[in-house]
Amino acid sequence: MSDVPGSSSAPSFSLTKAAENYCRLCQLIVTVCSDLLRLILSRYIEPANLRQELDKNKGKLQNIIKNNEQRQLLYPAPAGSSVKAQDLDLTLLYTILRNVCNIPQPQCKWGKTPQNGDVSLVACIERIRIQRNLISGHRSIGKIEDPDFLNIWQELKDNIGEIEEQLFGGNMYRRRVDELFSCDLSKSEAQEYVEEFQCLRDSLDDVQSQASRYFGKKKAHLDKIEERQASLTMEIQGFNARKRARLDELEQHQTSVATNFIDELRETERHILQVLQGRYTGFENHTTDKLRETEEHILNQLKARMDGFEQQQTSMSTDFIARLEILQQQQTTLATNLTEQLDGLQRQQTTMTTILTDGLSKLEKRLEDKKSLFFPLVLTSTISVPDINDVCHISVVTPDKLWVSGSSRLQQVDGNGHVLGTPLDHSNHSGGHTVSVEGYLIFIAWSNRVERPENGGARDQSIFNINKMTSDGSITPLIQLALHDLIPRCIHSSHINGDLLIGFSHFYSYDHPGRVMRYKGTERNRAIIKDIELDEEGEIELDEEGKIELDEEGKIELDEEGKERQRLYKYPHYITENKINGDIVVSDQRKCALVVVDRSGRHRFDYTGQPTDKTFNPWGVCTDVLGRILVAHGEGKRGTIYHHISLLDQNGHFLTRLFEEQKDYFTCLCHCVDDKYTIYVGFKNKIKVVQLDN
Repeated sequence: MSDVPGSSSAPSFSLTKAAENYCRLCQLIVTVCSDLLRLILSRYIEPANLRQELDKNKGKLQNIIKNNEQRQLLYPAPAGSSVKAQDLDLTLLYTILRNVCNIPQPQCKWGKTPQNGDVSLVACIERIRIQRNLISGHRSIGKIEDPDFLNIWQELKDNIGEIEEQLFGGNMYRRRVDELFSCDLSKSEAQEYVEEFQCLRDSLDDVQSQASRYFGKKKAHLDKIEERQASLTMEIQGFNARKRARLDELEQHQTSVATNFIDELRETERHILQVLQGRYTGFENHTTDKLRETEEHILNQLKARMDGFEQQQTSMSTDFIARLEILQQQQTTLATNLTEQLDGLQRQQTTMTTILTDGLSKLEKRLEDKKSLFFPLVLTSTISVPDINDVCHISVVTPDKLWVSGSSRLQQVDGNGHVLGTPLDHSNHSGGHTVSVEGYLIFIAWSNRVERPENGGARDQSIFNINKMTSDGSITPLIQLALHDLIPRCIHSSHINGDLLIGFSHFYSYDHPGRVMRYKGTERNRAIIKDIELDEEGEIELDEEGKIELDEEGKIELDEEGKERQRLYKYPHYITENKINGDIVVSDQRKCALVVVDRSGRHRFDYTGQPTDKTFNPWGVCTDVLGRILVAHGEGKRGTIYHHISLLDQNGHFLTRLFEEQKDYFTCLCHCVDDKYTIYVGFKNKIKVVQLDN
């Protein structure tokens, strides 16, 4: 990429260079950034579940979004109407990602400025939001000078590329950024993107302001509850402390009174003894008796007074204990009332959850009931293919450039059936060709067949080339395949990372297992990076010549339970890749199934048709831009052969039948679909072009 973008060469474009910089940044935000956020949304919420997730979070989103037009986009009338990500602008996409998708926030939090070096998903999205704010700061003058423009552009490009690398792989969005950097802008296009960006800016600012007010009110309410709870706790602790201090004071007073009384008694006793000792000796006996009586009387009085004092002390202690128990009962009652109120709130929450769950279940049932309805199809044209009577495979370059193959011929035709360029000899009844992301044809070509001795005998070795044809008609070999007893049947060029996916079957016997290999690297140095053959219980190892290793008796390897490991493929004859999640989808004719593995080769599922299908014989297979799978297959019913095209979601769940025709009228072996939901269906010597009203 050069230092600054080239000026528009359109004659009608009269904006200054600074104004054109501003227009390019507006277009980058409105197109590439918005499309990227839609793809992130589909990664965290499947398109089929978007309506359900929005309804689940309806209360939160309506509190945040106050604009009626935006509310109607998310919750259109009647209730339960479908919502598509492509109908949502960047404002609503950011709001849903922030409040619904539960994206992890390891460092950067939503609405905050990310730290340098933080490449988490939330940090990258927030940097796009911050750069969008920097762009909007220039909207009063509508101009951005080159230094500021280049800084903002590079920041956006780096974060777009980081998101794409983390979630999807490839560089499709980086290429779109580079194309937009160097493309020409007309004055009308520039004004259109500036107006759309300004509307998007106002809408996002409104949503952020409403979200801040909403969460501010929530936080203030929680702080108020915490302050009230702390105040009650302090009051209870203060009351208990005052009661304990009062009891300690009463105990100290009781101890002091008893001590003083005993001292007075002792003093009285000493005084009486002194008086008695001074009496006349003659009256000693009489006095002694009297003293004894007096002493007994005094002791009895003292005892009575002590008993009364102890009873008074016991009564006072009982009274204080009773009052303390009353306070404890009041505290217990208060705690019980609070617990009952919390239990009531929990019951209300449980009731609301049950109501919402029942409503969602009914909605899901209604959606399931509608799955059996046909999607509306519109026949737009029919293309007659010359010199081919059995169309086996179709690869789309553009709507006016189609590569079509039969059992022995491969040629390019336009939308009227005219042959473009020179046809190629091509002996392949399956998906033997594909179109790369650059629009180049990649096809399987038979090279030669040789005999070579091995272990004292002769063994066949098949040699095939994988060739590339560019737009000028030149052919370049990419890979030479030399595998014993294996023949390549189908091929697909990944539009995610440029890898080649090739399906192989046994040359002589249908009973031997097939394989799928992934090739990666430069045109002159491509290498196998994955050999997919077994299910998730384990992969077999290959020897130096790429053959299956056998045990000492020449048998296939067994697992720990003594059972033969399950092979994934028997006869893969059509192959494609899901551009949404990277799954590899193979149509296996001998296994009578669609075999789907993830991008690493781990088996996900087999689709073997509907329970009502008598048989399931799959042929051509492809995926659309939403990740749905379209498969052509045959079925025998009461002596009549029917051909169908069925539509599945990316998890193998049946959605609907797109075609269902008898053999006498319709013999569908192959089909493909482009990014505009246009389906090209091959039968006999024609191609029907139909539009799927999605």
